[in-house]
Amino acid sequence: MRFPWQKKENHSEPATEPPVKNLCYKIYSVTETGPTRTNNEDHVTWFHPNHTKDIFFAMVADGMGGHNAGEVASHLACSVAEHYIQINALHKNIPDLLHLLFRQMHGTIVDAARQNPAYTGMGTTAAAIFIRDERITFGHVGDSRIYQFRNNRLKQLSTDQTLVNQMLREGKIKATDAEAGQMKHLLLQALGTAKTIEPEIGESFDAKAGDYYFLCSDGIYDVLSNEEIGALMLMNKPPLIIECIRALCFERKARDNFSALLIDINTCNHLHADTITREQNVML
Repeated sequence: MRFPWQKKENHSEPATEPPVKNLCYKIYSVTETGPTRTNNEDHVTWFHPNHTKDIFFAMVADGMGGHNAGEVASHLACSVAEHYIQINALHKNIPDLLHLLFRQMHGTIVDAARQNPAYTGMGTTAAAIFIRDERITFGHVGDSRIYQFRNNRLKQLSTDQTLVNQMLREGKIKATDAEAGQMKHLLLQALGTAKTIEPEIGESFDAKAGDYYFLCSDGIYDVLSNEEIGALMLMNKPPLIIECIRALCFERKARDNFSALLIDINTCNHLHADTITREQNVML
């Protein structure tokens, strides 16, 4: 018996697949003011420097500060990143490239605050991924996060640079205490708010087809646990994943702006074989 959606069997010789050489990077994004805030202080950016397809950069920035200064700080960070990466994308040492980028963003925000009293105290987090020659390097300052979803498992790559997380690592509080209280997002570092910064730069590793990389501001993981984010990734439908995240943030009345970039890594040139799709209900 053959079901209506099944194709007729084809006994001819299968086509020879061309060799797979390159990876492609598809991006899906959301950035929202949210149900309780009046303006969006988050900013996101992603691009192929100089339209070079084997180089890719993406970043999420979550601004802070009064009088819309947080919006200015996150926008400045992304603008600096766009300009800097375009010029220096071929820099030999990628960790050094990212380290210098974070210092450049920090210095620009500090200078802008010095020149305009309305911007005093403004700052922003920044979480970035740089891909070149199918190698991934990440860097961040603050508490915006970078996740990897590989082999159906979600892994947080970045380390939250918060007082609560430091106390948790030192054993001064329990994990249950870390999720509660007003100090949850008290930052140890942010671009523009200190004399010096020490960005976390990860070691480079291979990109693989089928991986997702998820960058987000704290407005998302405040209302979605890591387990829930991982369950959404299992749907393997990036547009639907992003729409579900957006809907849940509104349904759960996120208290902050929320922004995310979902990077879908796959092969560029391959034959589109017949696929079997399965509907999946994700209970959150």
